[in-house]
Amino acid sequence: MRRKAVIHVPKAKEKSAKPTAAVYVRMSTDNQNHSVSHQLHCISEYAERHGIDIIKTYTDEGRSGLDFSSRPGLKSLIEDVQSGVAPFQSILAYDISRWGRFQDLDESAYYEYICRRAGVAIVYCAEDFENNGSSVSSIIKSVKRAMAAEYSKELSTKVFAAQCRFVEMGFKQGGRAGFGLRRIPVSASGKAKPALAFGERKSHPTDRVVLVPGPSDELEILRAVYDWYVLEKLSETEIAFLLNAMEAPRECGRAWTRDCVRDVLTNEKYIGNIIYNRASFKLRKRHIENPTSMWIQRIGAFPPLIPVALFRKAQQERKHRLAPIPKEELLEMLRKLHHMHGKVTTALIDQDDALPGAQMFAYYFGTMLEAYALAGLPPTNLCKNVATRAVVRNVRAETHDQIATLITNAGVGLERGLSRNTFLLNGITILKIAIARCLYEKKALPRWRVRMDEESRCDFVLAVLLDLENTKANAFFLFPKADFLKVQITLTEANIPTLSRYRHSTLDAIFGAIR
Repeated sequence: MRRKAVIHVPKAKEKSAKPTAAVYVRMSTDNQNHSVSHQLHCISEYAERHGIDIIKTYTDEGRSGLDFSSRPGLKSLIEDVQSGVAPFQSILAYDISRWGRFQDLDESAYYEYICRRAGVAIVYCAEDFENNGSSVSSIIKSVKRAMAAEYSKELSTKVFAAQCRFVEMGFKQGGRAGFGLRRIPVSASGKAKPALAFGERKSHPTDRVVLVPGPSDELEILRAVYDWYVLEKLSETEIAFLLNAMEAPRECGRAWTRDCVRDVLTNEKYIGNIIYNRASFKLRKRHIENPTSMWIQRIGAFPPLIPVALFRKAQQERKHRLAPIPKEELLEMLRKLHHMHGKVTTALIDQDDALPGAQMFAYYFGTMLEAYALAGLPPTNLCKNVATRAVVRNVRAETHDQIATLITNAGVGLERGLSRNTFLLNGITILKIAIARCLYEKKALPRWRVRMDEESRCDFVLAVLLDLENTKANAFFLFPKADFLKVQITLTEANIPTLSRYRHSTLDAIFGAIR
């Protein structure tokens, strides 16, 4: 007999029963003792001892532990955990301080809670307690979080004190040099090193940086900027235009802007002074502008690039230009401009060198429309449109709120439609809200246009007509889809009487018609 062929099928390999974990490591800018490589080594040893399979690593190198938003590694980790499809069962971190030095202790606990709620445990490998949710571990974590936060506070105070001392010694503390200046690192022994290029950092942490004048061609440009501003009365924007036209270089290689010119004209480093602590952003909290009494200054830290007398004249000129102009004088300027051109627009205002910019008029009077009204001038179409758009937004929001309240109080099911201007009632009826402004086209009668968008497939269109001045809602029309014969209906004072059956006095009446 012929033997049957026997096929030997290899047994499938058994999947590893090891628990899986992700690793989170962070190296702060203030503590190099816990480098990323050191953390990874300790965490790997912990995982090997406990039979844990590491499948993913999240890293924040050179990131402060004070702020969640500046830590892309931790943000990515939290997002993966919240997605519900994270392929790991736990997260291994070196210790509590590597998880974060949040100044609000609840914030640190909150991110840990997000992970725990998703079924992902946090393990602190270098801590001498087990993070098992017990009362003891909770107390220890709270204490250590407080210690981590306090460490940042103490370190911030110490670093700030050292930086102030270095400023008083004539050294620059961080930031770029600025146009016309160069950064020179000086070793602890006082030996000067080659100048640092833009974006380049000093090679040794004990080096200090001093500022020195740059090339002669840059110094000539600096002097020209001051002459243009003080003697020729050019604006900062005009000076930036001239510098770009002559292709004057900037240390960062970008084009000149008004802000760049303003820095050149106002920064005291151009007369050899170093000023520190003008603003504070300690512990990643809100930015604070400090009073002059808190500034740390070193006068004459290096030779001035601009004569001190010329610098002071520039500050006087700037103060004069920024001095407030009486409102009546500004209005008279608008009237004279209207007399010259027969109209007033923001473009004409900006083109007239004798006038402040249009932005200043808008700042003093709230809007250009208000400025024109106070000057007794007719508003431009652009100003009218801007004001009308604001009215349309307000009327739309008020109408949405009122309709939603009426529908909800009546016990009718309410959902937002596919577009922002539609409602779905009881899952069946679609109501669109259309705000129609009053239009004046050539010599035609005032008119309002109401559109039925075919793609929205509405059952009803609630048209809210603004008044003749486009300042408020004036009339309500409810058009059923069956009567909406065209994509667009144009209403005029002549045909409105024929549409009286669609007109309603209040939104309550409209809602009654829909029901």
